[in-house]
Amino acid sequence: MASALNSKMHSPGTCSVSTADARGDASWRMDCDPEIHVKMCKKIAQLTKVIYALNTRQDEAEASMEALREAHEEELQNAVAETKASLLQDQGRAEENILLQRIQTLENALQLQKRLTQEALAESATYRLETKERELRVEAEHAERILTLSREMLELKADYEKRLRHLTSHEAPEWGRPPQESANNKAELGQGHGPEMQEVLLEVERLRVENQQLSKDYARKAEELQATYERENEAIRQAMQQSVSEALWQWQEKETDLRKNFQVQESALQAQVRKLEGDLEHRGRKISDLKKYAQKLKERIQDLDVQLREARQENLELKSTAKKLGEKLAVAKDRLMLQECHVSQKTDDTKTELISEKEVMGEANDLESHNLHPQQDQTFTKACPGPKGSTDTQTKKEASVDTEHMKQKYEEDLRKIRHQTEEEKKHLKDQLVKRLEDLVKKHTVEIKSVHLSVEAERKKLQKEVEAQLEEVKKKSENEIKQLEEEKAALNVKLQNSLLEVLRLEEFIQQNKVRPQKTEEKPQESDCLRCRIVETQATEERLKKESSHSLQIQHQTHRLELQALEEKARQELQGERERMQAQQTLLLESLRQELFDQRAACSEHQKDLAALQAQLRALGSSGQQQTSSRPTGDSEDQALPTEEQGEPSRASSPTGPFEEGLSKGCGLWEENLQLKDTVQRLRAEVEQHRQEALQLRDQLRLLKEGQQSQQSQEMEALRQEHRKEMQNMVADFSSTQAQLQAQLAALENE
Repeated sequence: MASALNSKMHSPGTCSVSTADARGDASWRMDCDPEIHVKMCKKIAQLTKVIYALNTRQDEAEASMEALREAHEEELQNAVAETKASLLQDQGRAEENILLQRIQTLENALQLQKRLTQEALAESATYRLETKERELRVEAEHAERILTLSREMLELKADYEKRLRHLTSHEAPEWGRPPQESANNKAELGQGHGPEMQEVLLEVERLRVENQQLSKDYARKAEELQATYERENEAIRQAMQQSVSEALWQWQEKETDLRKNFQVQESALQAQVRKLEGDLEHRGRKISDLKKYAQKLKERIQDLDVQLREARQENLELKSTAKKLGEKLAVAKDRLMLQECHVSQKTDDTKTELISEKEVMGEANDLESHNLHPQQDQTFTKACPGPKGSTDTQTKKEASVDTEHMKQKYEEDLRKIRHQTEEEKKHLKDQLVKRLEDLVKKHTVEIKSVHLSVEAERKKLQKEVEAQLEEVKKKSENEIKQLEEEKAALNVKLQNSLLEVLRLEEFIQQNKVRPQKTEEKPQESDCLRCRIVETQATEERLKKESSHSLQIQHQTHRLELQALEEKARQELQGERERMQAQQTLLLESLRQELFDQRAACSEHQKDLAALQAQLRALGSSGQQQTSSRPTGDSEDQALPTEEQGEPSRASSPTGPFEEGLSKGCGLWEENLQLKDTVQRLRAEVEQHRQEALQLRDQLRLLKEGQQSQQSQEMEALRQEHRKEMQNMVADFSSTQAQLQAQLAALENE
């Protein structure tokens, strides 16, 4: 009965202790779980702050990139406006009118040259035909004259021989006798024959007298003819000397005039060459400026490419840091879950220990209640709650120590994360500063190299222009020397013809004794006069042709220089247009790339904003869940609800966060795809640039081929002109040789 009473008396105490322990554990859990949840929320908030800071940094980098791009676009627009203004200034209406006038003058000069060449060719052809006809006619007349003269000579010879034979046949016997005998014979004959013989003798005497008279008349006529021939020869000689002196004087005057004209033309050509050199220098400066501008554009594009690569690299680094932070967040969540599991396990262990201790204490109390006094039982029952209360306080202290330890650990982790983020920020700032310094150094070095290359190209172009001008001067000097040599050769030929005329005159003086040719000499002198006049005419014509050829050559030189000027201007115009087209294409491509990148960045920012909103919504929902969680109505329902609520709270933040991370990964993949497309577009732009360079090389080769073809055509025209001059000189020499041969034949006759 006593034991039953004791057990009844002590059972409420045990129940109260167990219920108190359960309530303490539940209250400790209620105190522990919100703290852990608050820490987790703080951790998530810090991570969101870090992500927000990274996003703001990315936005700042994108804003700086956008500002750089806008500045680059403004620079490009200003440069395009400046180039357009300069081109409009260079290509005014006055220059167009001047160019049109020059083109018209060039066309007129070309037509004049063509007409003059056609006239010269027609005159040369007519002259050749006339010379051939004249030679044939002179040869025919000469042959006919020789035939008539030979016939007359033969007839005179036969008649003279007959008369001589007749006279000798009649006078031969009388010439052998002495005069007395002849007189006696005559007397005898006169006595014998009578009047017939006297008539014969009278006839003989008359013939003798007539012969003497004829000889005297012949001598007198020969002297008269000789005198007239000498007078005519002297007049011809004086006329020839006068004509030669006049021709030499005219030739000297023409030579002085030609020299003056050559000097004037040379000075004009030198002035034109200087003007062309100045124009070429101006054009070279413009080309160098355009090249500098193109180089600056290329450098600017390269800088933008480098900045874009750096931005991409920073974006990748930010992504990697975000991934690392996500991994750290997942690790922290895992740690929190493990710590919660560990804490729950510890609470379960403490509960089981408390229950086992209570059972042991109850058994001990039951045993002691049987053996001890009821007062001792009462004292024992009063003293029993003491160790139970001490164990509860000990477990609470251990739990508080664990929570403090966890708080310190979380704070240390947060400090480490903050320190790492600060170090990463400093490192990124240092990297940006270093990259900017490297870019500035690189830009300065590239600008210096560009200046040096442009200066070298300008010097090279100046040397090439000077070499071309020297070649043109040398060619003109060589042509002038050739013309002077041709003039000297013509002078030598003229002197040779004059010497030939003098030699013919001497030969005619030596052949004065021949009486049978006295009648032919006036005709020969007339022929010689005609031939001399013809030679003078040919000389005059050759002089005119040489002067005309010199004028044509100077005109061709002028036309060549004007053509070179026009070609240089056209090349400069084409280069400007091509560079403008390239600039416009580059601007369009850059604008398109910037537009695409802006669209991609805006989409990326929208996705990041959506993720941040989701994270904030998740944080607010977690806080609301922690604040609105029920405290429990009874002690028995607190434990299962808390045990069921722990995994739900542990799993509720992780699900949406993982969804947000998956969305972020999808956005990163889309961003990577966009970057791949941008790289592909850049590759296409590079390919188009290479094609443009290839087209430029092809155009340069075509221009070089056209220049070589034009030079070959000019050389062929010069060779044809030289051949024509040589043919004319050869025709003149052949006609002169034919005249000399005819004169030699006349001398032989």
